[in-house]
Amino acid sequence: MNAPGARLTFNLIRCAAVSFVSPLRLLLALTLCLQPLDAQTLETLSQAYRDRPSAAAKRNLLNFASSHEADKEGALALLVVGSREAVDGESGEAIAHLRAVGGRLPSVQDYVSYYLARALYDAGQYQAAITELEKTISHSPPSPLEPRAVLLAARVYLDSGDSGPGVSLLREYMKILPQPDGWLLLGQCQEAAGDPGAAVDAYQHVYYGHPVTDASRQALPALTRIRRQLGRDYPPIPAQLKFTRVERLMRIGEHLMAREELQDMTVRLGGTDRDRARVWLGRARYEREHDSVAYKWLRQLRVGHPEVEAERLYYLLETARRLKRTSEVLRAIQDLNENHRDSPWRLRGLVSAGNMYLLTNSHEEYLPFYGACAEAFPAHARAAYCDWKVVWSHYIRRQPDAPELFRGHLRDFPFSKNASAALYFLGRLAEESGDLPAAGAYYREIEHEYPNYYYAYRARERLSAAGSGANADSEEVLEFLDGIEFPARRHEKSFEPTELTAARLERARTLFAAELRDWGESELRYGSRTGAQGPILAVELAESASKRGDHGTSLRYIKGLAPGYLTMPFESAPESFWRLAFPLPYRATLEKYSGQRELDPFFVAALIRQESEFNPRAVSRARAYGLTQVLPSTGRQISRKAGVRGFRTAMLYEPDVNVNMGTYYLRAMIDDLDGHTEAALAAYNAGKSRASAWLTWAEFREPAEFVETIPFTETRNYVMRVTECLPNYRARLTGETEPIRFAGELQRR
Repeated sequence: MNAPGARLTFNLIRCAAVSFVSPLRLLLALTLCLQPLDAQTLETLSQAYRDRPSAAAKRNLLNFASSHEADKEGALALLVVGSREAVDGESGEAIAHLRAVGGRLPSVQDYVSYYLARALYDAGQYQAAITELEKTISHSPPSPLEPRAVLLAARVYLDSGDSGPGVSLLREYMKILPQPDGWLLLGQCQEAAGDPGAAVDAYQHVYYGHPVTDASRQALPALTRIRRQLGRDYPPIPAQLKFTRVERLMRIGEHLMAREELQDMTVRLGGTDRDRARVWLGRARYEREHDSVAYKWLRQLRVGHPEVEAERLYYLLETARRLKRTSEVLRAIQDLNENHRDSPWRLRGLVSAGNMYLLTNSHEEYLPFYGACAEAFPAHARAAYCDWKVVWSHYIRRQPDAPELFRGHLRDFPFSKNASAALYFLGRLAEESGDLPAAGAYYREIEHEYPNYYYAYRARERLSAAGSGANADSEEVLEFLDGIEFPARRHEKSFEPTELTAARLERARTLFAAELRDWGESELRYGSRTGAQGPILAVELAESASKRGDHGTSLRYIKGLAPGYLTMPFESAPESFWRLAFPLPYRATLEKYSGQRELDPFFVAALIRQESEFNPRAVSRARAYGLTQVLPSTGRQISRKAGVRGFRTAMLYEPDVNVNMGTYYLRAMIDDLDGHTEAALAAYNAGKSRASAWLTWAEFREPAEFVETIPFTETRNYVMRVTECLPNYRARLTGETEPIRFAGELQRR
């Protein structure tokens, strides 16, 4: 048999022995088996080894490295093998393979040094390990492995009996270390260095700041041991640390453990701290939704400190609100108003009471609470929210002071999330009064500063409708806008990589070439946090995720690493960025079922983007499934009508079934709500009965008024995000830039 034939036969035999993997990997395994070894790439060999690190897969990579002894690909093959060996404790082989890399991978030498240091540490070669770790710690640009290298170096110092340098190193880098690991290791090093008093502080950071973790379970016996050692010299435990631990326990749902600790605190603490612990016993029951028990406890409780009493009143108010005891809510607010005017608990109480009446559209009842909030706490972040509710109430009830209130909101809260809404409705009021230049000035301001937002989409519609009359500038409006200290809103990002960004890209691409995708993606994420250009790295990361079919992760990279991307002008970013920001997987399925239900496929894409980010396996907190987030109960109800037979919940993971049902349900909502698209979106998110009720709350002149009146922040944002995505999809995928109108928009009722 000739040599190539022999290699192919051997390859088939080898694969038959090792390819008993999951069905999802079977096709890849067979593909590799049918290739001669010398035809396989570093990428395919590395992927096979990382998927199943067998002896044969390792041999293939080492053979590849031997045949590429002098180049970068051979060095990467050695890095793949050596790093795995270091993790698996095969220190001797790892040392040999990683040292053989030599200087062939200068751009990612920190990765080579770190894994070599791990192997050297396991082999007891402590000084050599420190030498390699110093290369990783001092690497330029800073390495994503730097925090792990610091921890390992401190461990080396500790195990070598010289923990002093470990203490210094951990203190220097504590801000970047993963926690609670950094604090735990610092405590161990300090204790070993003969400084138990300092170790107590480190162990307390772990035990009180990170409960119910392995590190916390290690810190507790260490604290007990040092307490016995120091006796009366053991430092007292600050009460705030105990409250921090309880707060963290409640945050992770460990309410029973939190309550037990609070009960202990009511015995061991005194004065104000004891009172606060007693209030928190009621809070813990409230957090667990044991409202009747919490209400009874908080109502009978008496505490002395004014701020603790304000906290008690706030949680009493919240439990009473859940129990629909409105008179008790109002009594608590009255007490807060009279005796705790400057307390942040009063602020929270005012917002809660206002929201209680907002949900029933009771303007006269909620206005005093929101007004007091904005007036008494003008510097607080919630003040803008409260002021906007007052402003909107005046506008939607067609009161004559609405224009000045909108302008006042912009002057007092230029950072407000509702700034674009204020500008839009100022434009609408100017338009209604016949002042088209003023209206045009407001609309163009929105277009310029919020180019891809909901109100920019609406402003473009109004500019188109107003025609040439809105083209002239209004000096009065321009002067007003110039006088407002708006924060930077428009984001024009450069997509020309800096030297640092280029270095990050080169490092990531080097790692991707060896199918070290998790390392490469970590490199880019770390780069975005350490000075590189987030939008450029976002495109690289999103492309990587998109290629493997993970469209949800791809989209989250764009959202997370390019914040403010909706304020970026279209022309300021490359086509690849917008394609990833507004993806369209499953396009044929979307077009098929959208066509059947007379829906715009881009509209359905916008809905899916908001619902599941194109993750067909997505499951919400409410247990809605799949691309369009269909509840199993809804699926059972509409399955036959949608032509789905033998419905089972698991079928909602199938894109074809899910999009079929989701478009059927959306079409039904639109039809049931007389073609009112925004109302149908609200119904899709919050339920048809709520959306139907909200439609009766005012005489809405246009869709934007209905949207802004939706009382649920989540639902209001949902409707805006889906709606603003539609013209973005159109522009990115068809080049159309004209205003997009839904059929059957809200008419004056």
